[in-house]
Amino acid sequence: MKLTDKVDIKIFILYLLNSVNEPLEFNSINDIVLQDEFVGYFDFAFAFSELLDSQQVVEAKKDEGGFYYTISELGIETLNGYESSIYPVIKDRALKCAMRLIAFNKTASSITTSLTEEGKGFRLDCAIHDREKPLFSVNVYLTEREYAEKMEKNFRERAEIIFRGALSLLSGDVNFIFDE
Repeated sequence: MKLTDKVDIKIFILYLLNSVNEPLEFNSINDIVLQDEFVGYFDFAFAFSELLDSQQVVEAKKDEGGFYYTISELGIETLNGYESSIYPVIKDRALKCAMRLIAFNKTASSITTSLTEEGKGFRLDCAIHDREKPLFSVNVYLTEREYAEKMEKNFRERAEIIFRGALSLLSGDVNFIFDE
């Protein structure tokens, strides 16, 4: 299921900003909107730009990391008129993922990966660090470069989900895996 209508994409962005109820950086909004592939990058960028131009999304604050954005009163009014146009399954899944990503971003400060050729294969090292210590790391040996690169890219794009999945598997709570 993918949102392609420009109005639906804008309403989706407004819904997420209203639901998380805190200012977010552009990159965080981008990650939240794109993580389940309900919206394509260019569609998101275009819709977000239009929301800024129409002042339905406004700059909330700026720090050394960049600008933070939030939904405006006008955006809330627009959302109230059109929110029912978004499928409930998309809203629920996106909001759940958004809240996990926001919580993850508050504790994790960096995600690192490296791919090293070793013997007849490749060693992939992936790690998540908070501000003081490593939270999670995994090393895997793979024989195919393409597969190793695909796994590296997936970790960079979905580190939070992989981290939560690993914790769920280790704790015996496999429902997380099927809850996605």
